[in-house]
Amino acid sequence: MESAGDLYRIGTVANLTGVAVERLRAWERRYGFAPAHRDGRTRFYSGEQLQRLRRIKHLIDQGHPISSLASLSEEQLRARMQPSGVASKLPPRVGLIGLDVVRLAQRQQEGAALEVAASWLNMEEFTAIADAAPALDALVLGVPVLSMQPIEYIKKNFPRTRIVVVYQYAAEKYLRRVADLGAAVFAWPVRWPEIERACSAAPPAAGGLAKRRFADAELAAIAAAGNDPNGCPEHLVELICKLNAFADYMHSCSAADEATAETAALHRRAREEASQARARLEAALEAFCEPSPSS
Repeated sequence: MESAGDLYRIGTVANLTGVAVERLRAWERRYGFAPAHRDGRTRFYSGEQLQRLRRIKHLIDQGHPISSLASLSEEQLRARMQPSGVASKLPPRVGLIGLDVVRLAQRQQEGAALEVAASWLNMEEFTAIADAAPALDALVLGVPVLSMQPIEYIKKNFPRTRIVVVYQYAAEKYLRRVADLGAAVFAWPVRWPEIERACSAAPPAAGGLAKRRFADAELAAIAAAGNDPNGCPEHLVELICKLNAFADYMHSCSAADEATAETAALHRRAREEASQARARLEAALEAFCEPSPSS
């Protein structure tokens, strides 16, 4: 809700920007991002701060750490945002790892769908020069037997690079774990256009699983307070607890031994959607918990 003077309460800012209230408070402590006004314990942000937070959230979603953004001016933030629009018009720069995928690329006619910037015959060659690897939008990894070690290595050292895995043999449990890391997976033989589409696709959105805003003890305390005559906070707590339980159930289903890669992906999607729904209800609950400006 807006107050006089075009100020926004912290809960409203969280809803409009997608930055959780806890994160806004943490940024205030760590980076000095103080609200424009306080009324008791209630924080109010200006319209300019709201727009700045939207830009910062956009850049964080693209992979920029908050520590590199907090001290930037508005002009510098806009400059950071500009290249993404230009880069999207260029073919993705990819690296190829593995003899099969390297030979597959060599058999293709020249085209603009992908720019193959570098190639390595195996993972050992790649790790030997990883520190000097060019900037890449995607890495295509071809392996005879699927294992987690090379994929986890790439994920750790190249967190903003999309991973495409091509395998010949794989255990079902590894297929699920690779999908959990956000990699695209193909069984060999694979057609080159499929690899092109996977490399050109946007990476899975970071933070698809919304973090909880309230611990169980906090939910219990809010429900017991009974400050609203209509019992709205208690009803919200009940719904939030049900969504938390459902998300936990979906997690157990995706990790079950009998789950296939396809059904596990469906369970993960349901878990993420449940967590996002819970986050919206938590924002509503937080609005009930914050003191009004007149209190």
